[in-house]
Amino acid sequence: MHHIARLAAGPAARGSLAIALLLTGCATEAPTTSRARPKSVPGIAVLIDCGDCDVRPTVEASIRHGYEAAAAKAGVQIEGDRRVTFTIKDYKERGLAIRALSFVAGPLAFALKDEIKAEASIDGRQLPLAYHYRNPLQGIEAVAQKLGELSFAAVVE
Repeated sequence: MHHIARLAAGPAARGSLAIALLLTGCATEAPTTSRARPKSVPGIAVLIDCGDCDVRPTVEASIRHGYEAAAAKAGVQIEGDRRVTFTIKDYKERGLAIRALSFVAGPLAFALKDEIKAEASIDGRQLPLAYHYRNPLQGIEAVAQKLGELSFAAVVE
């Protein structure tokens, strides 16, 4: 104990001691238990309810693909008789001209984004979901695919 008291005298030593104690606490925590994955999940139906927004036709397929890919990766079957209803509520897509301009605009490029806000409905639960990319290399299909993955994650929680 006498050695610890001497080490704790300086600010750097106190910081090191605090970090060591924190790490020790982290190492001794009980492992968290994860919920078991279901054997199957419902299929997904994509609806568009965002007013006069112009949703690219490939978005719907990208959402379904992301959902199905996440299920396959988790080893979960998709049921044919039930559906998750995925409803697009807000949709913003950068056009090709804006995306091309983004490459020369530098930091300004990251002010614009492709974004989808949606709601997934399953078994009476309403789950708000949203995702966006500011990177000009990522398009709306990448956003849609990620939302499909997030929909799967929401269903299995």
